[in-house]
Amino acid sequence: MNRLPFLQTAPRENTRQIGAFLGINKNMVIQENEFSDMKNMSSDRFPAICTRPARGEISKTLSKPHGLFYKNGLMYADGTKLYYKGQEIATVTDTDKTMVGLGAYVVIFPDKVMYNTSDGKLTNLEASWTQTAKATFAPLQSGSTMVKISSTGIGTNFNQFDGVTVSGCTNDNFNKSATIQEIADDYIVVIGDLTEEFSQNSGLKIARTVPDMDYVCESENRLWGCSSENHEIYASKLGDPANWQAFEGISTDSYAVTVGSDGDFTGCISHLGYVMFFKGDTIHKIFGNKPSNYQVNTSSPMRGVREGCEKTLCVVNETLIYVSRNDICSYDGAQPESISDNLKGMGFKAGAAGQYNGKYYASLQDKAGGWGLYVFDLAKQMWHKEDDLHALFMAYGDGELYCIDEEGQLFTIAGEREEVIPWMVESGDLLEGSVQYKHVKRLMFRLQMGPKAEANVWISYDNSPEWHKAATCVSERYRTHVLNVVPARCQSYRVRLEGYGEAALIALSKVIGEGSEIHGTL
Repeated sequence: MNRLPFLQTAPRENTRQIGAFLGINKNMVIQENEFSDMKNMSSDRFPAICTRPARGEISKTLSKPHGLFYKNGLMYADGTKLYYKGQEIATVTDTDKTMVGLGAYVVIFPDKVMYNTSDGKLTNLEASWTQTAKATFAPLQSGSTMVKISSTGIGTNFNQFDGVTVSGCTNDNFNKSATIQEIADDYIVVIGDLTEEFSQNSGLKIARTVPDMDYVCESENRLWGCSSENHEIYASKLGDPANWQAFEGISTDSYAVTVGSDGDFTGCISHLGYVMFFKGDTIHKIFGNKPSNYQVNTSSPMRGVREGCEKTLCVVNETLIYVSRNDICSYDGAQPESISDNLKGMGFKAGAAGQYNGKYYASLQDKAGGWGLYVFDLAKQMWHKEDDLHALFMAYGDGELYCIDEEGQLFTIAGEREEVIPWMVESGDLLEGSVQYKHVKRLMFRLQMGPKAEANVWISYDNSPEWHKAATCVSERYRTHVLNVVPARCQSYRVRLEGYGEAALIALSKVIGEGSEIHGTL
C-alpha cells in the first residue's frame, strides 16, 4: 500500500554551546568564539575570557620622563635629573636616554656616563687632556718600542690599558690611536717607533672617546652599538664600557666594522647569545666570541624592525618579538614569523613593549594615531586588548613590568590598585552557519562576576549601527549569573557584552531556529 511521506511540522532548530573563547581578531570574517573588539580583557582564565588584573599603584608622577631601566633597582630620568631607587643621583641632559646594564654598572647614553649600583659612583666614559706644559717623547731604552710621553697631568684622567687618540703631535707617527701600557700622573707609556727623544711646548691632545651611537645593547660582557651616519657597528673592550679604541690584537680588544646595507639602523638587541642589528628590511647578526673571529652575517631582504619601533624589541620566554614594517614578528633564531594575522590592517608605527608572566605587553600606535595596550599570550597564541594606554617606557625587573605613561605616571602593569575596571567584548557578524533568515530563539551567557560588578548585553541586527540593550545584571556578591536574551529575527547579528568590575565569560549557549525555504523572510 502506497503511503504519503510524513511532514515534519516542528520548526528546525540548532543548539550549540561555546566554552572556549579566543582573543581579538580584526579581520572581516572571524570565528564565533573570537572578538572583533574588546577592552580590558585577558586570557588569564582561559578557556574563559576575563577582565585584566588591576594595575599597580602609581609610585611617582614624573614631570618630563626620559627613560626607564631596572638594574638591582629602578632607574629613571626625569627632565635633567637621574634617579635610582627613588633617590636623585646625577644631573643629565634633557634628552631621552638609552640605559644598558653591564655587571654592576648602568651605562647611560647619549650622556656617556656610567653609574655603579654597588658603590654609587658616577663616571664619565670619555676623558681628555690638553697640553699646558712642555711634553717630552722618549724611548724607554735603546731599541724599545715603548715610548714614554711626559707632561704635567697627562695621566690623571686615564687608566692603564685605555685606548686613546693622540693628536697635535709634531711627529705625525704619534698622531694615532694607541693603548696606554703604563701610567702615572705625569707620564704615560705607549707603543711607538722612536729612536731619539724630542719635545714640544704646546698643541698635544689625548682623548678617550666613545662613538656616537643610535642604539646600544649588552652581550657577553661588552657593549655593542651602531651608527647610521657612519654605517658602522661597534663593540667596547671586554668588561670596559669606557674603551672603544683599544686595538692591541688580543681577545679583549674593542671592535668596529663597516656594513654596506641600505638604510638606517632601527634597533639592536642581544638574543640567544648573538647580537642583532636591525634595519627596516635587513638583519645583521654577529657571530663569534672575540674580535679575531667576529663575523657579520647580513640577511636581506628580511623583516627587520620598523623605524620608530625600536622599543618594541623584547624577549619573551626565549622568543624575540618586535614590530616590523607590516606586522608583528616573532624570531627564534631562524626566520621571522608573523604573529599578528589577527591584527591585520592596524599599521602599527610606534610603541614600547615589555614582558610579564609569559606575555608580550605592547603599547602601540596604529595608523590612525590611536594608542592601545595589546597583549600576546605566547602559550595560547592569542591577542587581547586592554585599554588605551600610551606607554612611553617599559622595563622588566624582579618579576614586575614597570611602565611610565604619557602623563608621567610610574606604575607596574599588574598590582593591587583599587580600580573599577570597565570592560567590553564585541563579536563579529554572526551568521550561524547559514545566510538564510534565522530566528535566534535564545542566547544564554554564563558569567562569573565579582561583588558590585555589572554586565550588560547589547545586540545589533543586520549591520545596523543601532545597538539594542537586551539584558543587564548587577552582582551583589561573587557568584555565577546566567543572562537570557531573546533576540529579534535577523539574517546576521552582533553581540556586545560590557560592564564594570571583575567578570569572566565562561560559556555561551545558542538556540537557533531557521526560516523555511518558502517564507525565508519570516
